[in-house]
Amino acid sequence: MWQQAKNGDTTAFEALYRATVATLSNQAFRILKDREQTKDIIQDVFISLYIKRDELPADVNISGYLSNAVKYKVSNILRDRLVKENHHQVLLKQGHQQEAISPTALEHNELKKQIAQSISTLPYKCREVFMLNYYGNLGYKAIAQEMGISVKTVEKHMSKALQVLRKELKEEYYLGALLLAVSICNTM
Repeated sequence: MWQQAKNGDTTAFEALYRATVATLSNQAFRILKDREQTKDIIQDVFISLYIKRDELPADVNISGYLSNAVKYKVSNILRDRLVKENHHQVLLKQGHQQEAISPTALEHNELKKQIAQSISTLPYKCREVFMLNYYGNLGYKAIAQEMGISVKTVEKHMSKALQVLRKELKEEYYLGALLLAVSICNTM
């Protein structure tokens, strides 16, 4: 079946998909517990296989290749989750180290202005990615699809945006309160 699919037989490729999709989906879902991410992974793996079919040897163990591709995608998602979670934990920790004084309405408005001003200094693409992630509550993959860029590019834009915001909001009060303000803006 792989040899026929490798030679461009779409029927054989569809048969290969049908024969392996359940096993590969279960493999990803057991770890991620997220049906949408599982579907995205399977779609990415098969698109990549179709594109790279000419580069792969005819005698490749296609089941092993697909299983390893799914493992790789799952580990990338887990790594991204961990990085994002660690980043949020650092921001929360910094926020808790600040005085436990609830900001007044005037302080909230000043904070919102400072954050908005800092966000406006971001380059256009970085600002767009940041806004879609923090205010639009979109994941990196959804942002990449919406903007027509790769997930890696989204990661680079977010990294740059957060770096610029840290620099702009270097006062401890603003840095610690950034997460608070983002959550306040998300509830409005």
